Amino acid sequence: MDSPENKNQPGKYKFRGIKVHSSDEWMADATKKYRKVYDRYETTYIRVEFSVFNKLFDEAEWEANVRLKCFFVNGTHRRELCNLEQKRNIGKDENIVYFRESWGQSTFGTFWLKGVYVWEGYIDEVKVGETTFYVEDVGAARKGENLFFDLESVRLFEGDGKASTQENKRYLKAFSQKETRYVWSDFRFKNKVHSDYYTELFFNFYDKAGLLKGSSSYITYVAVNTLGQIYTLYPGWGGETPGRWSSDTYTMEVIFLDNLIATVPFNVGDAAEEGDAQVLTNGVQLTQTSTGQASTGSAPAAKNSEDLLFESLAELNSLTGLTKIKQEVNEMVKLVKFYQETGKDILNKFSLHTVFTGNPGTGKTTVARILAKIYKGLGVLEKGHLVEVDREGLVAGYVGQTALKTGEKINEAMGGVLFIDEAYSLAHGKGSQYDFGGEAIQIILKRMEDNRGKFGVIVAGYTENMHQFIESNPGLKSRFDMYFEFPDYEPEEMNAIANALFKKEGVKVDESARKHLEDYFTFLHSERDQHFGNARSVRQVVGESVRNQHLRLASMTKDERTPELMETIIFDDVKEFKIKPGKSKRPSIGFQTGKS
Repeated sequence: MDSPENKNQPGKYKFRGIKVHSSDEWMADATKKYRKVYDRYETTYIRVEFSVFNKLFDEAEWEANVRLKCFFVNGTHRRELCNLEQKRNIGKDENIVYFRESWGQSTFGTFWLKGVYVWEGYIDEVKVGETTFYVEDVGAARKGENLFFDLESVRLFEGDGKASTQENKRYLKAFSQKETRYVWSDFRFKNKVHSDYYTELFFNFYDKAGLLKGSSSYITYVAVNTLGQIYTLYPGWGGETPGRWSSDTYTMEVIFLDNLIATVPFNVGDAAEEGDAQVLTNGVQLTQTSTGQASTGSAPAAKNSEDLLFESLAELNSLTGLTKIKQEVNEMVKLVKFYQETGKDILNKFSLHTVFTGNPGTGKTTVARILAKIYKGLGVLEKGHLVEVDREGLVAGYVGQTALKTGEKINEAMGGVLFIDEAYSLAHGKGSQYDFGGEAIQIILKRMEDNRGKFGVIVAGYTENMHQFIESNPGLKSRFDMYFEFPDYEPEEMNAIANALFKKEGVKVDESARKHLEDYFTFLHSERDQHFGNARSVRQVVGESVRNQHLRLASMTKDERTPELMETIIFDDVKEFKIKPGKSKRPSIGFQTGKS
């Protein structure tokens, strides 16, 4: 969320916002196509719009020295991509003042690669605000093609502001004008790829005349290795009391990456009518079953438990490193199957609740997702899905809201595993500003007891912090009795991960580049501290190496780009990764660019 860092802002301005867009097309009310998520192959320049309210409006002119910076962010590491400065006079007739810049290259897909980025805005060298955006890469798509997910179902229901958290929902295809408060949508999509990504969906409600009545947007993180998993959102618009909806014909349009992916017409009139609303995708009606899932003819046969267990264990055992964890999980599977064969009470023999400790990028989330599927394959959990959250996903800033947020996530995790990353942040410090984190802990502990065996909880984070977290609460200590320690990757393991990633990118590494990267990974490992990025650092190195290759190829003529050059990483593509032993405990990873 965009927010100023400097609370004591100067008297000339007040921070309004920082918005990002890739299209320069002007829209209604002098706006742009603002977004937070972009596809690599649709992107050339990323544009930023930094705005402030002019406190000297209608009083005096003043001069602003503005600086806009963009960073690539990898965990705690931030690499500056650009630093753009502009000076201008602010007229006293300007109520809202806009500053706009852009950065990138004119060739699609060559500069902005998959990752997390931040634009920051400064006035007179004071940081005023920032915003985060994401670039995703699941492959180059044809026009209008969605490589990320398939629409599964869209159903509508009515309720108050908390209706989306209710377990029993009454789905409608028409609404009562006298009774309707919020019009909610139960929106479900099925992930189509193995890699992780952020999806940003816009839900716009229009009346019969085509006028925008209300809108909402959602950014959802789709985790790695969740191919085929269903994700659910509950967008809606309205108010706590009836009256915002007139008797009329309305349409909800769903937008993803500036493409219309669904249109849902519905009526508001004299009486509500139960049933599924009509859903149009690319002009074709989506047929939904009574469970809300899209019907596409004969459904594929579900994997049986043995197949799922076999595939999940094979996936775990194929991971680089993690030898001890693989051994412990395989032993656990043998024990559970023994308990099942001998009729023993499984839940009294092993715990679904686990502590993962280790540095970032060591595979904690990946193993958690596989473990959830293993539990389903064993018949211990019904669904075997993973719901990933952090403190922000559980804790709210007002009394009563934390219970709702935490309860909603636990309900979502029923039959699967709730994965809480950096769980120790729930118990950091003391005082009123931290009480809501403690409230989330108590709710989780109670639900773990009340719903014993119905879902699992995995808490994860840095080793020392997690041990302190578990020791801080007797309830935590009694419920978590299984620990997995995720060690840092060794240099040879980092090389193996890099080779797999290069192969996925469709490139090979020549001998000089390979030797340099081997030395560089050895250097990173020798200089590592608690901020060591492990596989994340490897992914960043691979991504930047491929970017460098693309920049090198982009400077050549089409005839010069031989097939061999197109698929080979050479030393020039990796030489920026400097080896400087003893210079820093936190070596930088990256390259510098000039202004384009």
